[in-house]
Amino acid sequence: MIAYTSDITDKDADVQRTLSEIVRVGKYENQRIAVTGVLFYVEGKFLQIIEGPRDSIKALMDKIAKDPRHKNMNILIDTKVDSRGFASWSMESFELRAGKIFDFITLKQLTESFEKALLPRSNMLLLYYRALLEEKTLRA
Repeated sequence: MIAYTSDITDKDADVQRTLSEIVRVGKYENQRIAVTGVLFYVEGKFLQIIEGPRDSIKALMDKIAKDPRHKNMNILIDTKVDSRGFASWSMESFELRAGKIFDFITLKQLTESFEKALLPRSNMLLLYYRALLEEKTLRA
């Protein structure tokens, strides 16, 4: 499992279109190589978590590193996990932004996935994004 952050290259890009394209291609490719995961986007920053066979993850990360839509890639976690937290998600994405509200069930599913399969400190990632979500909801 790998978790990384990066910055969007073109801050003026149509973010919804960019995310849709990443998800469309990712769902197909990830199923083909037995990789699952989730992609978050908030205010110009990506956080992606990818899980699957080590060789598949390495090949995918090599490809992702060359993607011109992002820069400043920073690996946060690179470790083996016993079970997948996002086993049924070939590729899901969440854009956290002002005015966008996520329901309790979605946050609960994310929390359970993190707690089930990721490192104990990974809950800090979820707390970070939850805090961003709450801040955005309060401002909206």
